[in-house]
Amino acid sequence: MRIKYFIFILGSLFTGSVSWAQSSGQNYTISPYSNFGLGELLNQNFIQAGANSQTHSGAYSFSLFNPATLGNLRYATVDFGLNGRTGNISSGDQVRSFNGGSFSYLSLAFNNWKKDKVKSMPSSSSKKKTKTVPFAWNSALSLYPGTSVGYNYLFESTNPFTTRTIHSGSGGVNVFELSQALKLGNHISLGFSSGYLFGQIRDVSIFGFPDSTNYMFVEDDKSVLIRGFQHRAGALFSFGKDSAKHTFGLSYGFHSVVRAGQNRLVRTLEARTLQNNLQNLYTIDTVLDIETGMNKISMPASFGLGYQFRFRRLFSLGLDYRKQLWGNYAAFFNPGIKLSDRTDYGVTLTLNPMDEKSVRQKRMRMPIRIGGVMSETQNAFIGTGGQRIIKEQRAFVGFGIPISRRYFDNRVLRSIVHFQADYISRGENLNGLAREQYLVFSLSMNLGDIWFQRRKFD
Repeated sequence: MRIKYFIFILGSLFTGSVSWAQSSGQNYTISPYSNFGLGELLNQNFIQAGANSQTHSGAYSFSLFNPATLGNLRYATVDFGLNGRTGNISSGDQVRSFNGGSFSYLSLAFNNWKKDKVKSMPSSSSKKKTKTVPFAWNSALSLYPGTSVGYNYLFESTNPFTTRTIHSGSGGVNVFELSQALKLGNHISLGFSSGYLFGQIRDVSIFGFPDSTNYMFVEDDKSVLIRGFQHRAGALFSFGKDSAKHTFGLSYGFHSVVRAGQNRLVRTLEARTLQNNLQNLYTIDTVLDIETGMNKISMPASFGLGYQFRFRRLFSLGLDYRKQLWGNYAAFFNPGIKLSDRTDYGVTLTLNPMDEKSVRQKRMRMPIRIGGVMSETQNAFIGTGGQRIIKEQRAFVGFGIPISRRYFDNRVLRSIVHFQADYISRGENLNGLAREQYLVFSLSMNLGDIWFQRRKFD
């Protein structure tokens, strides 16, 4: 019963933080680039995975990008994380700082069924040799924010007269996902996941100009509700022995029944100065008030490839490639804007990569990971020098603190507290664009146990 209450409290906290983020948007980001598409794409993966979106797989953890990595799960696991972000945005000679953060994800993974088949191996000696072939069916429930919208900037013009246009946005899209995986022997795992997309994005534009003692405004308030489904299919292949193991992963993602509905309100406002020098806003006229209803929209497909080499329990090196076809996405707010396909290249070096304690070890060693991601984002702008694609760089270093305990049947289980620091740089301060630099500090709890299993007593 305590476990159920624990999960319920975590779920309530996360749902509350997601609702707050949808209404404010400033909780995750204040990036002007989140004004395009569905907003800034967040790192939709567990901290301990580093940049291994296709091949991170263990007895207690997996990757959200490739459901087949869930096939190696051996214990019930709760994963939840939070982050804090600080940094600045520079455009021209203007610099703006930002501080924020919130929950990153919540996940519960568990075993549905597992069985080890023992096969006899041919041997020239009189001693019989056997080989264990594992089969398993595992599941996971995950809740995480997929995108975040948060921007606030203005344009001023003095020709032919002074005008000011203010743009602000908030909200984002979240995912509640169910993942399934089958482990078919020692070398192959297959997986599939389906997630429900839900979220709201709001954009407010205010155009103003002075008029003698009064100030006139035109306010354009747009709000979009998004609902739909996200699917991923994946496969994982492992070869080699414990001394040198090679793992290949691949996944394909697509969407179905994605719909969006827009509410739009355009008004003319007037700010009048009162006798005490205070200003009060008055609505002059409602220009437009429409509700479109839910309409079908296109969403980008994606695919990924990954390779990981592990040498014993000492270290692993992972290479990752992922492509998202944002060029097929029709922006709901501004359909005239054309997005570009997004490409991510990642590398991760992990010391002590195994997330399960060896019986030969007195104490489990701390996992240490370092790596980086180079990205060509979906944001592309046409300028005097032609098309300019916004690029993003991310470097990270992290470690985990294992906490081991002995279970009722003398098995040793473990939980790990993970810490990570990321440096993110996006864009460039040229031709009216903005450069963003952030430090992100993340904390996650990876709690392993043996739940949903009947205990046997003599």
